[in-house]
Amino acid sequence: MSASVTNLQVPTRYVVPTHWTASAIRIVVLGAGGNGSEVVDCLSMLHCAIRSLGHPHGLAVTIIDDAVVRESNLVRQRFWPCDMGGFKSIVLANRYNLNLGLQWIGLPHRFPCEETTFALADADLIISCVDVNSARMAVADYKGKLKPTAMWLDMGNGHRHGQVVFGGLGKATRSRYPNVLDLYPEIAGMADNTTKSCSAAESIAAQDCLINRTVATAAMNILWELIRKGSTERNWITVSLESGEQMTQPFPCQNSES
Repeated sequence: MSASVTNLQVPTRYVVPTHWTASAIRIVVLGAGGNGSEVVDCLSMLHCAIRSLGHPHGLAVTIIDDAVVRESNLVRQRFWPCDMGGFKSIVLANRYNLNLGLQWIGLPHRFPCEETTFALADADLIISCVDVNSARMAVADYKGKLKPTAMWLDMGNGHRHGQVVFGGLGKATRSRYPNVLDLYPEIAGMADNTTKSCSAAESIAAQDCLINRTVATAAMNILWELIRKGSTERNWITVSLESGEQMTQPFPCQNSES
């Protein structure tokens, strides 16, 4: 009698590469504004946490953003009046380097460009905190060199809601771990919104005061799970300040024969 074959739906779980536990985890943060500055602050905390738990190197972070700190960035972003006029990426890198004795890097350039290629080539995880869709397309269609295991954590938000998507970049990983463009294909046809707020009050009117911190916390919970447990099933998270709800969706199940 021949054995029957049954297709089973097996939960998909992303497992971090082994070098995450032995080498510095190399992270590139694209964008140092509302979401990006919150992410960098969270990364400093995660670095200290995993070092205290015995990780030999912690996090090696590169921040990429060519924008300078303006008055409208105060209050809702992690900048202070003394930072005004400085490049956001350099201000943040210097802050945590001085406070924690790190060697994080701030690159005051617009991605993608030649000056950012070495950082992307070395990245284990790219965290995009951008407010223009052309930058997301540039990440997805990046023509430079990337690690085969490089992953992508994208963050976006509106006035009182936001989403986080953790997925793959290479063809092999993207088929199992959909990224933000797989889940939101309409991004490819959306024009960039380049409107800038002129004051802190206008900035808060456009995006609520705590939305960036809320979205960043959701994103960093995925990263913490990856670092602490070595794997995650979480593909995307949506948050709403309006309703107070947070919803998590796992990676699509994979077929398995038994």
